[in-house]
Amino acid sequence: MPHNPLRRLSQLVFARALHARACIGVIIAFSGAIAVTVLRAPPASAQNVPPASSQNAPFRLEEATIADVHRAIRARQVTATSLVEEYFERIAAFNGPCVNGAVDPASGFQLGDVEPRERAGQINALMTLNVRGKRSKTDSADNDPNMPDALEVARALDADFEQTGRLKGPLHGIPFAIKDQFDTFDMRTTSGAAANYANDRPPRDAEVVARLRKAGAIILAKANMGEYASGDRSTFGGTTCNPYDTSRSAGRSSGGSGAAVAANLVMCALGEETGPSARNPAANNSLVGIVATHSVVSRAGLVPASLSRDRPGILCRSVMDAATVLSVVAGYDPRDSATAASIGQVPGRTYQSFATRNYLHGARIGVVREFMKSFSKADEDSIRIGNQAIADLAKLSATIVDPGPDGSLFGKAIAELLPGLDAPMLASVYQELFAGGTVIAATSVNLTGQTAALPSELSLRMLSEYQPPNPGEGLYVLDLYLRDRGDKNIRNVRDLIGQSTFYNHAPIDGVTLPPKARLEGMFTRTERFTKKSDGSAFVRKTPITGFDANGWTVTRMTLQMLVNKVMVDNRLDALVYPTKNIPAPLLANPVEPANIKVAKDTVTATIDGEEYVRTVERVTDATAPLTWRLSPNGGFPTIVVPAGFTREVYDRDVVKTPDGGKKAGDLVGPKPVELPVSIDFLGRPFSEPVLVKIANAYERATRHRRPPRDFTR
Repeated sequence: MPHNPLRRLSQLVFARALHARACIGVIIAFSGAIAVTVLRAPPASAQNVPPASSQNAPFRLEEATIADVHRAIRARQVTATSLVEEYFERIAAFNGPCVNGAVDPASGFQLGDVEPRERAGQINALMTLNVRGKRSKTDSADNDPNMPDALEVARALDADFEQTGRLKGPLHGIPFAIKDQFDTFDMRTTSGAAANYANDRPPRDAEVVARLRKAGAIILAKANMGEYASGDRSTFGGTTCNPYDTSRSAGRSSGGSGAAVAANLVMCALGEETGPSARNPAANNSLVGIVATHSVVSRAGLVPASLSRDRPGILCRSVMDAATVLSVVAGYDPRDSATAASIGQVPGRTYQSFATRNYLHGARIGVVREFMKSFSKADEDSIRIGNQAIADLAKLSATIVDPGPDGSLFGKAIAELLPGLDAPMLASVYQELFAGGTVIAATSVNLTGQTAALPSELSLRMLSEYQPPNPGEGLYVLDLYLRDRGDKNIRNVRDLIGQSTFYNHAPIDGVTLPPKARLEGMFTRTERFTKKSDGSAFVRKTPITGFDANGWTVTRMTLQMLVNKVMVDNRLDALVYPTKNIPAPLLANPVEPANIKVAKDTVTATIDGEEYVRTVERVTDATAPLTWRLSPNGGFPTIVVPAGFTREVYDRDVVKTPDGGKKAGDLVGPKPVELPVSIDFLGRPFSEPVLVKIANAYERATRHRRPPRDFTR
């Protein structure tokens, strides 16, 4: 087993503080035709949901809420210090390596292929603990008194409480994990990379981290992540595993944050979402996840992946806790101009104050059936659970606006709006609509409002998954972050490439490229041709010199106009659908194919006087092997809530390629595995209070969240 300094470190920290626990007394127990369903009165069971814990119950660490902790502190059952110590104990027990793979003797990292392990008993979710002397590779002395570690912060909170009898803030003493994508002035921040920074600590906190600290939160650790916000592993941190099945993904790039909360290594965590990366770990780990309207929470101090889609995500075990965190981090930040749009839109009371209703009388919820179409046996169980969630919402007296299993809420609106809003997308993806020499504007006029004239596969599903060309976007945002960070060694992306150690692996269907290849891809476009005369292969590499992220702006405007129109026309308070239809996939293995229908075009090029050809795939219908991207691509607020567990799962057989890669083969299964399934509640921009009401009522009525068995004492 690879050496794990974090595990040994947490053991030492826990041992160092054992004497304090002896006197605390903590107990640990370880719309075509749209059908509308209306129920007139909430069931009695929904009106009388018992509280999660009674006022006088002994404190239990596992599954504790913020309110539980604050009750216990006021009752002198626990202190912030004892709470941190208890979490360090769990980290020592469960945060070890969880995959098989050779360890490079020079670096101590797993740099090559890895293979998953069942019942590993470890999840490797946290990569750096907030312990003085161990939280920076460039400052081993770590003796700055202005940088207290987690236990020192906890002791200061305890002293203040003893003196004043008051909690410092709404997050007093609550231990958090912070995805390594967020700057922390006292802990190394490298977005998971083994990068040779002159100072691996950034000069200041990310704004969201600063707000957590001000509210009394304790930053316990930096969470492992997919390096540079993609994949299940990082060079520095290794691979994170899912606590419900350690052979499976914890949720891609924010998986460390999600796994840590699910296994009760921390109370809440910050993740980040550019595509699926906050809702995906929420779904895979039976958590509540909140991503707010794009301009509500600051991105300042975030190692970026996109100019317009990055968003902090909140991961907790209850709607109330996640809403409490949102109240702390929401609001205008001069360092992020996008948050100016939140002025006047953030409510005058806390978000958690909206989490009071146990039923949904008067709420109208639309079902996005476009996201509930089955394409293989692999997605049937999640869709079954999604249908049960819709039935449960109806039992809570919500009005369910459902177009039916083969219906579409969005078909008419797409025909009315898309030809005018994004004709270039239509012309590039559905070329058959635009004959050669056609005036695109004239054809778009003829298509506008004509649902029958558009391809049957054109739906909200395709629009949500569509990714417009965005040359130069990733390079711009990462270079800008590095310039502003001001490190002497690493000033730009080329320095990152030259001064980092990288893991690598052979290609895997549906799994992101290794980080070095992704960084190099910011500079060079690679095209593979076949020579016409003799069939020989030729690879052309062309420098990327352009910079254009406008495609994402058009995509967001299009999705927002579509969603706003459909919700207003149908008087909807929220949309609902399964967060993802495919449960957590096996680590380091092919995922369910995303492309449902593909057209193949032949491109001819003359290079040095010779003719070459290449085949270009044009995706005309797609599904989501991870989570649906309507929320991030449209910037919509969304709350993820646990909806149940699978009865069985299907995976893809692995077909090995000559270069050692893994291609997706036939479906293999069923296998009796219980994996978490969640639903999304999505609303119009700035509708977070409404979503909190709905999500809280559903959670109280169903209570699907349960901790992972192998990590429960």
